[in-house]
Amino acid sequence: MHRLFYPERVAVIGVSQRRQNMGRNIVENLFRFHFDGEVFTVGRGGGVVFGRKVLTSVEELPEGIDIAVILTPAATVPAIVDGCGRKGIKWVIVETGGFGEYSQEGRKLEEELLQVARRWGVRLIGPNGIGIINMGNGFVTPFFPLRREALREGKVGIISQSGGVVFALINLLASSNIGVSKVVSMGNKLDLNEIDYLTYLVQDEETQIIILYLESISHGRRLMEIAKRTKKPIIVQKVNIYPSSTQIARFHTAALATDDKVVDAALREAGIVRARDYREVVNFVKVFSIPPMRGNNLVVISRSGGIAISASDFAEEYGFQLYPLPGDFLRRVQKAFRAKVITPTNPLDVGDLFDFNFYTKITEEVLKEEGVDGILFQHAAAPGLETEESINLGKAFNELANRYQKPIALCFLSDEQSIAFVKKSVDYPMFSEPGEALPALAVSRDHYQRSKEIELEKPPAAFPLDRDGIFQIIQRALTQKRPLLLHEALDIVAAAGIKTAFYFPCHDLDEARTRAEQMGYPLALKVNGPSTFHKTDMGTVILNVRNQKELEEKFNQLIKVSEKWDNKGGILLQEFAQRGTELILGGKVDEGFGPILLLGFGGIYAEVLGDTVLRVLPISEKEAEGMISELRGYPLLQGARGNPALDLSFLKEALLRLAQLMIDFPQIKGIDLNPLFLFREGEGGMVVDARIITDDKEL
Repeated sequence: MHRLFYPERVAVIGVSQRRQNMGRNIVENLFRFHFDGEVFTVGRGGGVVFGRKVLTSVEELPEGIDIAVILTPAATVPAIVDGCGRKGIKWVIVETGGFGEYSQEGRKLEEELLQVARRWGVRLIGPNGIGIINMGNGFVTPFFPLRREALREGKVGIISQSGGVVFALINLLASSNIGVSKVVSMGNKLDLNEIDYLTYLVQDEETQIIILYLESISHGRRLMEIAKRTKKPIIVQKVNIYPSSTQIARFHTAALATDDKVVDAALREAGIVRARDYREVVNFVKVFSIPPMRGNNLVVISRSGGIAISASDFAEEYGFQLYPLPGDFLRRVQKAFRAKVITPTNPLDVGDLFDFNFYTKITEEVLKEEGVDGILFQHAAAPGLETEESINLGKAFNELANRYQKPIALCFLSDEQSIAFVKKSVDYPMFSEPGEALPALAVSRDHYQRSKEIELEKPPAAFPLDRDGIFQIIQRALTQKRPLLLHEALDIVAAAGIKTAFYFPCHDLDEARTRAEQMGYPLALKVNGPSTFHKTDMGTVILNVRNQKELEEKFNQLIKVSEKWDNKGGILLQEFAQRGTELILGGKVDEGFGPILLLGFGGIYAEVLGDTVLRVLPISEKEAEGMISELRGYPLLQGARGNPALDLSFLKEALLRLAQLMIDFPQIKGIDLNPLFLFREGEGGMVVDARIITDDKEL
């Protein structure tokens, strides 16, 4: 991969002398950014471009070309790549569009292109992108002209499916005086994908912050593994977030664990920061460009009392504590005030002062406080009058933040011209207002703390499941090419060590009477059909059967319902749970991230309330505890408003056992334990209904 970013000899194919030729623009960019290697040009028309002879075919190229950049009509690309393979060129950037993103014919052309590349061992970047940018050696290949003023060298790496997004991001970053190290436009990801580029950039010394713009995530688990192993911040902007919105899921967990919720949970679990738009991307890059916010203790210093109050509101919203500053320090600050009508506190209103050196001095004193984790400094400058002082203040804050390794989030308000000039003059990121700075500081804090948690993560606890019994149940159903019956799903749950309500499948009324006498009333009756049925919706469950007369009536009623479905499993008699809080535990296999686990408040309202938490498996005991505490209804489980606390130890173990079941048995594509009744602390809980799916289509 190093050769991709640091080639010594590059061929640009599709070049002509015409000014509007886009291949010519690629060559111009290479020269404009002082590419330190050799450049060869190829085009059917020949001629001379930038003093270089344009060769008329790939065959005329010399040996030893590292990379070919192709921008010719799509139909010509496979043959050109074939020619590159014959010349021993191992890396090819295809910037041409009109492939799989365009039509069915384009998809066939893509298949042909990939076959040709694999025949020669050629690695492809694209197609349908704008190539590579490496500011370290001037290897800049986009097909539109770029100005050196708009593309600054820095520490940010960008990996994007969209060339247009690349252009937008580098311009937005440049406007904040933030440069890039390496940029990749992946296009259609026909060969190399985000995992290949990310693996390289996390090891690249010139890249300290990584931005990923993705329309799809096809290697989610690998993405998480890479992120967990690096200390470099990774910012992901994931779009196309509603691909499943038009599908009706037959499975509670599938309905609750939508694609985007899984992405959110997975990224958070891996310590990856998710941005919703370009503005957030840039703000997060800014905050990761300064020392990390290691805790919640914040000091707000502002030249405006009103803005200080606004900043305090945002601070509370994002979980920060306004650190109580020492009394002797506050008294010294008050002595410096002219009118002495402002009582200093935190937030610290310095609107009575116009001494920029004093701003620097008190900021340093605050940073020296051991309990302070960071500062938000709100600076409003008079348009055109305090420009030089503002530049010096930014430079001083840069030095102080690095010396004390604490963040100073500098918010700079002025007229647009002054803001632009100051930003260009100071190598320190600036925010527009507290509403931008404080969410960014929260992201810095959360990323730092999550990184520490990842370092300390323990392996998941192991539980003794009845693996042979579970395997036999699943294998029998798969061999007979049928779904698991309700009692089989409950058998699997019990074999995993999760307590279930007592149950017996019965095929006739006599057997039902006998079992009922053994179990005692009240009972629940359920058609023992495929566990995938929504039993309540389909009329296949009757609750609170209180005596033999009701048993006989309801049993015969369900037999008739059962016959409609040609069911051979009989009727399930089950202990009727009359108490407990209903929860749902579930799991499914996500296409990109593998097995995931879900916890939420359950019963028939599971999908209506949607109070759920997700994790990508495996999980540790601490992560299981985190799932429980992240529920919005967690106070209810703890015993809010005088209610008894529930058995959270039982719930945690049930989560861990279900997680192990999903990992140990990849044949299980989805599972719902809904409801699981959770009882008072020390009394445990039990599952009364289970649905297990072994076919992805059933989700």
